[in-house]
Amino acid sequence: MSTVDPVALRKLRANKRPGPMSILLALAFQFIGGLAAGYGWPHLAVLENVEPPALAMTAIIVSIPLLVLSSIAWTSVAMRHSKLGLALGGTLAWLGAALGVAAAALQLDFPPVLIWVGAGCLAVSLFLGILGMVAARTRRTIAQREATVMSTGTMTSARVTDKGYLSFSDSAKILTTVTFTFHDAGGTQRWVQRPLLVTATEPVVDGQETTLWYDPLDPGNDKKIVVKLAKDMPLRRP
Repeated sequence: MSTVDPVALRKLRANKRPGPMSILLALAFQFIGGLAAGYGWPHLAVLENVEPPALAMTAIIVSIPLLVLSSIAWTSVAMRHSKLGLALGGTLAWLGAALGVAAAALQLDFPPVLIWVGAGCLAVSLFLGILGMVAARTRRTIAQREATVMSTGTMTSARVTDKGYLSFSDSAKILTTVTFTFHDAGGTQRWVQRPLLVTATEPVVDGQETTLWYDPLDPGNDKKIVVKLAKDMPLRRP
């Protein structure tokens, strides 16, 4: 027996943004996993007929579960915080790998192959970092555009014409594309599709009504249409 609605409490916990500690730990383990892999594996590749040092072997063994588990953890964290890019975890992992390769190269008297491998890891890290910054800028642009449409555009009702899925099976969540229809101020019927993360506790049904905003000067511009249901069921939490 409880004085608090357990269903509401469970939803609150599920939608709660990850705290700073969760973010830092996930990123730290991404970096450490990359560092361990970058340090350990070059020893195994360069020292073909010689057993690698114990530290290198330990780094190899530890790097695999660290990278797998930290990647899963970071994906979970980033999906619950729209201001965090998925590429950030990979950026730190590859940066760690570059530093690990550099440390291994120093210990192994700088074999040419490790210099190239280290440079390649650093290049991947830089690429993912740039990709992450571009994605973050795109998200901000979309958010600003949607805010403008919702404040200055025309509000109307929209209806679900295709919910995009049949039923829930083993998973309680379905990533699907939902189709909506609405009529603009001129009476023209239009359709728009949006990706939604639908949960079994809040299913979408055909015929369901929702609110929609559009630019009256450009009603056919898909980028200037905001669907409330899509904002209520985003792929990533705000």
